[in-house]
Amino acid sequence: MCLFCDPATTSRLSYRAAGKTVAQRLEGPADVILRGGPILTMDELRPQAEALSICDGLVQFAGPLDEAMARKARSTRVIDLGGRTVIPGMVLDSLPKDPLALLDWQDVDLSESGDDLKGYLARTVTPPLFSEPIFVRLRQGDNTQIRGHDLPRMLEDLYGPRPVAIETDRSRRGTANRALLALVGAKADANNRGSSDMDLAKLLRPFAAGNNHTVSSLTLMLGDTVANARSRGFTTVIDRAMGAMAGRAEIEAVALLLGGRRQVRINAVAHRRLREEWDGRLPVETRAELLSVDTALIDGSQTQDEIAREAQLLDRAGWRLALVADDPGELDRIVKTCTALNSHLPHRRHRLEIRFPIDPSVADLVEDLGRDFCIESQEAVPLAEIRSDLSTSEMTRQFFAVTKGAAHRFGLEDVAGSISVARSADFTVFERPASGTGALRLSETWIDGIPV
Repeated sequence: MCLFCDPATTSRLSYRAAGKTVAQRLEGPADVILRGGPILTMDELRPQAEALSICDGLVQFAGPLDEAMARKARSTRVIDLGGRTVIPGMVLDSLPKDPLALLDWQDVDLSESGDDLKGYLARTVTPPLFSEPIFVRLRQGDNTQIRGHDLPRMLEDLYGPRPVAIETDRSRRGTANRALLALVGAKADANNRGSSDMDLAKLLRPFAAGNNHTVSSLTLMLGDTVANARSRGFTTVIDRAMGAMAGRAEIEAVALLLGGRRQVRINAVAHRRLREEWDGRLPVETRAELLSVDTALIDGSQTQDEIAREAQLLDRAGWRLALVADDPGELDRIVKTCTALNSHLPHRRHRLEIRFPIDPSVADLVEDLGRDFCIESQEAVPLAEIRSDLSTSEMTRQFFAVTKGAAHRFGLEDVAGSISVARSADFTVFERPASGTGALRLSETWIDGIPV
């Protein structure tokens, strides 16, 4: 087993880096050097490098091959990319999550129930603790002898008078008992009372969105997110749903559960409710290295004074800011706020998210922003179409981290940041099809200089 396949590598590198400054971590020979393929850094000073050296999980050097090899020692591993392409860490942003998915649904297949349905339910449905609701996702198969509205009564007989919801088809329709209707604040009219064709999505979504979910449901959600992100080549997940739906206790518990698993980095964006639970301060205690809650969401629909006041307070407290603009008016207010911010930490990059199509007027609005602002757009428009009057170098400097624009020039989805000295060595390795044409295909994902 090679060094980078060894599960103990993670703990050894973490131990070596503990208590060191960034400068100290970059001293000495490289742990690994990558060469033999294009390394696209997204750095305006050096957009492409011949080689990349990594030390203690950080980018030690990116540039000419001879300078990278000067950092080689006997213990340094040199990897030939064989023409593959290295791209900075890719970010899966704004995950669409339905709050209903966070409820503890249990799948029940009635085609396997046989003649003893109640006995089958007793064996397959696990009652939650503390009289919490039972949510069942029903798969009836060829069993037509049972109606969905009979099941809540059977579950009440088995587990007592607790809230029960039964989803009877894949369109989120089904039935619910009176206890669940009372829990979510709904009333059963004469037409829906006992019906097996209620709109459960409409009934349960407000309850699910406002409910503090269990650690197990959040962990399951994150597990699916991590698997999906890794399979598509992403190294970073910006997850708004967790910050919106989870409370402080759940975030900290998930941080402990994720500690030490180098798969993807997860940044849970903190909405105002979650920030209030930490009294406006950064949550430093029990935070795992790969799960951070350091980005605060600010809605551009507020007044200019409200945006400025909130942004300044959060910036002084050490938060990264995610400012969201849904139209040009909101963007104008946000840009005025951003230009007034004076970040004391150069490595803390605030994020401006533009959620409407970019045109030349948008480029004019953001031209005064510093390069430490990460400008993102959900409308992927090539930079040359935005500012045809700018040279490539000027465009790169102006739009230092227009992630989607930069990525789409290489046929990719969304690139986070850049490969530059002292940044975490998070990147994705792609290869072209054997034909030499077509989109790049995922080869490897690296976190902290370790393939995962």
